[in-house]
Amino acid sequence: MNTLIRVRGWITDSTVIHPQSKITEPDKIHRLRIHPQDSFILFKLEDAIKQLKEEHEMQPRNPEEFINTEQKDRVIDGCQIVLESLYPPKLEGELKGIERDDELQGRFVQAVGHLRILKDGNVFLSVHILEPAYLDDFNPIQ
Repeated sequence: MNTLIRVRGWITDSTVIHPQSKITEPDKIHRLRIHPQDSFILFKLEDAIKQLKEEHEMQPRNPEEFINTEQKDRVIDGCQIVLESLYPPKLEGELKGIERDDELQGRFVQAVGHLRILKDGNVFLSVHILEPAYLDDFNPIQ
């Protein structure tokens, strides 16, 4: 399954420039929340997540691996899309000069990343590139 995802919308929250860590997440995670321009992408993401999980279930596993029965996917939170990465995304265009996370809030952007699935079956959406978005023809899932 090709999991390249492009999300276009308005940033509602960001810890991309200055990532934070939690007690349960010792690594610093670059996280971004986007309110999508078109809410139809939420349904497309749900379908892509379902397909990714089905493919994951078909793979042979070592019986000693921990299998999480209470999965908490981190892609969709209400009407927002959550993107995260251990590595900072590449900022393009006018976003290159941004030095604080609050400068990103409210911006209309396009984020490029991949759906990923962990061994325990939890799915997350990584973010690799963050760039200003423009109004033109747009295909969110390729």
